[in-house]
Amino acid sequence: MAIGDGLQYVIYDKAGAFKASVKDADGSAEFLCNVPSSAEFILPESHRALPSATTDGARCGVWFRGVERFRGTIIETPGFGPVGETTVRVESDLRKLYHWQGWPVPTGAIGAQVDKARVYSGSVETVFKTALGHAFTRLGVPWSVTASGGLGFTTRVDFRFDYLADKLLPLLDLVPLVVTLEYGPGPLDVTVDVKVPHTVAGTLTVQTGVVDNYDFNRRAPGVTRMVIGGAGEGADREFDLVIDTAREMAWNDIIEGFADASSAEAGADLSVDAVEPLAEGAPTAMLSSALVETDRLVYGKHYVEGDLLHIKVGPIDSVQQIRGVSVTDNADEGEVVTPYFGDVDEDDTDVVLARQVSKLARGLRETRRR
Repeated sequence: MAIGDGLQYVIYDKAGAFKASVKDADGSAEFLCNVPSSAEFILPESHRALPSATTDGARCGVWFRGVERFRGTIIETPGFGPVGETTVRVESDLRKLYHWQGWPVPTGAIGAQVDKARVYSGSVETVFKTALGHAFTRLGVPWSVTASGGLGFTTRVDFRFDYLADKLLPLLDLVPLVVTLEYGPGPLDVTVDVKVPHTVAGTLTVQTGVVDNYDFNRRAPGVTRMVIGGAGEGADREFDLVIDTAREMAWNDIIEGFADASSAEAGADLSVDAVEPLAEGAPTAMLSSALVETDRLVYGKHYVEGDLLHIKVGPIDSVQQIRGVSVTDNADEGEVVTPYFGDVDEDDTDVVLARQVSKLARGLRETRRR
């Protein structure tokens, strides 16, 4: 099957069998790092691919510049008639990590979940792949993980019917590592891996003509030292204290935080439970901007989503991650590619509030499972 340069869509049935390919349709796609990518395209009511796209369980591969960028489920097909059109919306298979849980006893039936939680310890990559592997086996899905290379800092994560994405994907962002999904040999076989993001050569400045309008913000640290509560209760509970002395000296400030590690075994090294909250509370130099695609910055040639860029604009001189790439492809404007990076809209109070609500919701889900 020949795939051209623009956005193209390959439709499969729920068993993974090829049904139709679509090109020259008005559509758009969002290729995102460590969150589900998405795409949508418009089909007239007479299009030969429409029956396949609107069948229960239909799947779609989204291609761009000759490469399949992601594959996933067709989740929605709104339209109008009688002489109308249908919009086909696709979400990448990474969405399944928001659907599948980590069980306290992953090898046991639901009536045998006698442990308080399943605790995973080790490098971020090892914890990520071990927890996923247990879930895949329990569910009986044709998904697998590659062997761990031990990438990332040492951490500990506990699961009690928590969604895999809630506990694991934020850790990958902190390293940073990027999730990859590979398909085959069977039509529904998925292999999950992680990769170290590529760093794009050079430094981007306003003078390069690549950086468009931008917003920036610098934020002081949210925490400089962590108290960790481990095993035991009351006066018998174990505690540890981890201090980022360099951070406290640089900012001349002391900010205490607390981390609950009650699922750790007695005598365990509690310092690993301070790594994630300390990283989340680090001072930040945030920049949000779209980048103009030029000959020196071409998607698929110089970079993909998740890669790193050294940015030097205004007071910001730091390495930023390309969090996503927006692509539109239609008859009126042609192909438009817009990468964006950093914490987009981090200075927007509505967005910050939405993220805080999302974090609180995850915390509430964890509380209900305890």
